[in-house]
This record gives sequence, C-alpha cells and structure tokens, in this order.
Amino acid sequence: MTCHFSVGRRDPSAPWKHDGRHERARVPGDNPEMCILVSRILVASSLLAASATAWSAGYIVNVGGMTGTFTPATLTIAAGDTVTFVNKGGSHNAVASDGSFRCARGCDGKGGSGAPSNMNWVAKVTFPKPGSVGYFCEVHGTPTSGMRGTIIVQPTTPVELQSFEVD
Repeated sequence: MTCHFSVGRRDPSAPWKHDGRHERARVPGDNPEMCILVSRILVASSLLAASATAWSAGYIVNVGGMTGTFTPATLTIAAGDTVTFVNKGGSHNAVASDGSFRCARGCDGKGGSGAPSNMNWVAKVTFPKPGSVGYFCEVHGTPTSGMRGTIIVQPTTPVELQSFEVD
C-alpha cells in the first residue's frame, strides 16, 4: 500500500499529473494507520511553518506629547519581541540605562541618530534576551528620575510537542 499526499491545489476529479506546481509524497506502508499518522504530521508541520512569523510580537511606546512621559512606562514582553518608540511631540529620545540602545531618528550605530529630536520620529528596538531594561529621555529624565520607563523581557515559553496514537 502506498499513501499519496499532495501539497497545493488540483482538481480532485482529474488524474494526477505533475505540472511543476504540485508536490507529492509517497509513504510506504501496509496499513492505513501509518497513512493517517503521516498525514497528521504533515498537517502539523505545515501549520507550524505557516505560523513561524507569528512568534514575535510588536509593541508601541508613545514618547512625550501632552503627557511628557513614556506611555506605557512599564511594558512586559517576551524575548525576541520588538518595541516601537513613537515621538508624539517635544524634544525627546529613548536611551537604555545599560547603554544597549540610544534612539530617536533611528538608533545610534544602526544608521540613525539617537540624539534628542523634536521632529516626528519612530525607532524600533528588538529585545533578544530576558531581563529588565530601563530607559529614559536624556532631556527630561535620568535612569532613576523624571521621564523614564522599563521594558521587562520574559523568556519565551518553548512549544512542547506531544505524541498521539491513531485509532
């Protein structure tokens, strides 16, 4: 017995014809349970591949504006997530207390300038490692007072694969 699995679209009433747009896998076996198991594995694999880009998330921190603060001031994210700092008005920047980033019109060392700016600006920072990163505006704060905030980066939760039996 051979199981046939096709990937892609085709007319189910038409005989199989390889036209370069479809792929098929043959799985040798002598029982239908093997075919069912392999088909479930293929479906699960395709779902994981399709969702691979959804593993990281994006967050926005508003900078300045009417409040003269970072909003939210404290943000909890997962390792690998990206935070976008958006200047809402006033001369500001976002500087990590540990020196890992300095951003305004882009980020220092990444093709931009982290100097405070009163122009509209957007800067993105990705946080790859777990931990707590404090940040502040050089014009209106310090690491311990004034216009400041904290990004809490939690470790990612690994996906646990489970086994199953085919009835």
